[in-house]
Formats: sequence, C-alpha cells, structure tokens
Amino acid sequence: MRVRVVRRGGIAGVALETTVDTSELTDLEAARAESELSDLPWGRPAAAPRHPDQFSYELSVAGDDRAVVLSEDEVPAGLRPALALLTQRGTIRPASS
Repeated sequence: MRVRVVRRGGIAGVALETTVDTSELTDLEAARAESELSDLPWGRPAAAPRHPDQFSYELSVAGDDRAVVLSEDEVPAGLRPALALLTQRGTIRPASS
C-alpha cells in the first residue's frame, strides 16, 4: 500500500512530503500500519491544531480519492513507524503548498 504523507506545521512552518510504501516496513509494522489506516476517519474535515506549533499530517492512499488530516496527537501508534520515514527522506516544500 502506497501512502502519500505531508507533514505541516512546527515552529518553522516547513512542509515535508513523501510517499511511503508499507512493503518498506517490517511485516509487523506494515500489518499494524495497514490496520490503523483502515480505521482512520477518512473524509473528516481537518481539526485545528491544539497547539500553534503542532504538526499535522495529511494522508492519502495511492489509487484512492480519500484523504484525512490528523493532528500530531491523533496519529495512531501503529502509523508512527511509517511516519518516521517522512523525516528520513521527506522533500521540503514551502509551507503554503
């Protein structure tokens, strides 16, 4: 499963973007991530961050038109290994994108 992830926010307001393929994770991490992805509140309007410098994560699955925006506090534990790849290889974009 290929998941596009955009992280926005933080003190610098920098956006990072990458695509994560769950096949790049361990079998256990991939199973947990795919399970957590199926339970996300797809299509829900984005909530305002609880803290001004908090990160938000926009996730969408390749081949699917659904998207969801989660605050840092809402990211399920099973998705954290996949999101860790974002900081390792994410592409920096202007915050307005």
